[in-house]
Amino acid sequence: MRKVLILLLLLLPGMVQARDKKKPVPKHFLPGRWVEVKRLTLDSTEVPFKDTLFMTFQIRDTFTYRVRNGFVYRGKYTIDDDGHLDFGTVSYDIALRRPKSIILTNPKGIYYYAVDTSDTAQVIVLEKEEKIVPVTDIDVMIGHWTVYKRTIDKEGGTDFSSQIKSAYITGPSTDSKQGVLYCGNDADDNPSWTIKGLGTDQSLECAGKTQRFLKVVKCQKGEMILEENGVSYYFKQFK
Repeated sequence: MRKVLILLLLLLPGMVQARDKKKPVPKHFLPGRWVEVKRLTLDSTEVPFKDTLFMTFQIRDTFTYRVRNGFVYRGKYTIDDDGHLDFGTVSYDIALRRPKSIILTNPKGIYYYAVDTSDTAQVIVLEKEEKIVPVTDIDVMIGHWTVYKRTIDKEGGTDFSSQIKSAYITGPSTDSKQGVLYCGNDADDNPSWTIKGLGTDQSLECAGKTQRFLKVVKCQKGEMILEENGVSYYFKQFK
């Protein structure tokens, strides 16, 4: 009996430690639509609001969200082990996550969401994963593109002066420039880099204070994605 008691005492710290370990945070939400139903300040004071936020989680890690009557943002989201939800343009901490309710927080407030049951009579079709078409001609990239989201992997990063804000792609011209990149605090008449061309490896060659190569991941359906040194830039095109 004494030996059994000693053995239990030896095992007890490990049992307590195993019980206290956090359960891993699920990396994705189940597909579905959500609508904001209540908003509080950080001191739990309820506040009225008209800019209702609607969220849709789709297959894997894709999402859409919009403020009532506002622009629809699309992209991929991430959730880290601490329950930090990042949409790219805005981020939250997940305070509660249940099948019929979600509570998100950030430094501005506390946000309550319920399942969006509007238009329940309609069939809701979630978007299929988009098939990305290779970009082999810079002509399909012509236009004025503005960065609306930027993501950085664990080993990526760049200084502020090199962070891309927008791109004007003109295609072949007489001055050998095929466009320009505006970065950091560039003035409207002074872009930091010029675009020399699109290489066979599907990368934009750019010249400026340094030479840089931007991998063209996507350019279709009004969105362009460029990657460089672990940084992904998501662009929308003005029409």
